[in-house]
Amino acid sequence: MTDMHTTADHAHDAVHTPAAADSHDAHADTLLPTSRFMGIDLPVPLYTAVFGALALLTIIEVILAELPEFFLTTPLLVFLSICKAILVVWYYMHLRTDNKLYALALLIPLFIGIVGTLFLLAVPLFSYPY
Repeated sequence: MTDMHTTADHAHDAVHTPAAADSHDAHADTLLPTSRFMGIDLPVPLYTAVFGALALLTIIEVILAELPEFFLTTPLLVFLSICKAILVVWYYMHLRTDNKLYALALLIPLFIGIVGTLFLLAVPLFSYPY
């Protein structure tokens, strides 16, 4: 007895298998009409909310850079840049849902770089004459 299914039937069955449904729903949280962004329910998809936050932070950075410089300009710009980097790594690079080993692989070199930078900041700019 032969199977009378066509190729289209097999393709239809393959698409609607439980494994295919699971893979389709893997990013369902980003496609829902309401999503959670930093604990707040928003009526936009998750990546759109993150993009909006990044755009807002960038606008704030540009405004700060154009204002007359005051003693907090540089620390504020560094803080805003760190916030943007965290958003990109956490959401767009999927660090929040990946294995925690990836976070460790990111944080260890970052820690070494910060410690090295702090040591370089301790070096005097000019050497004293003998």
